[in-house]
Amino acid sequence: MPWTASIDMYRKVPADLLEGTRRGSFFSVVAVIAMTTLFLFETREFLKTSIITDLALDNSPNKQIRLWFNMTMMDLSCDNAVVDVVSVLGTEQNVTAHVHKFTLDAAGVRQRYLGRNKEQK
Repeated sequence: MPWTASIDMYRKVPADLLEGTRRGSFFSVVAVIAMTTLFLFETREFLKTSIITDLALDNSPNKQIRLWFNMTMMDLSCDNAVVDVVSVLGTEQNVTAHVHKFTLDAAGVRQRYLGRNKEQK
């Protein structure tokens, strides 16, 4: 199709029209040196291992934090809704003891009080 060649944005320049200059070769060498240096420094930083020890203590007098949240999920039953809290150390904490769940109708109005789910883990 000859009309597709006219919209080519990446045309090739014939080899007999190319001419190398000292300025072009200088910039090419500088660019290769810069790219090689960046590659080597970034690879070295990626492969370097270091041990960092940080310790932060919480000096708050309260041992418990009170969180208030309100989530409405119309298509999820209360039995399947679970709240999991994981500390920074990876230990899981049970917070479902004081979670109150309510059943909603299709309009989002609370139908009846379910109270807390004591069997939920």
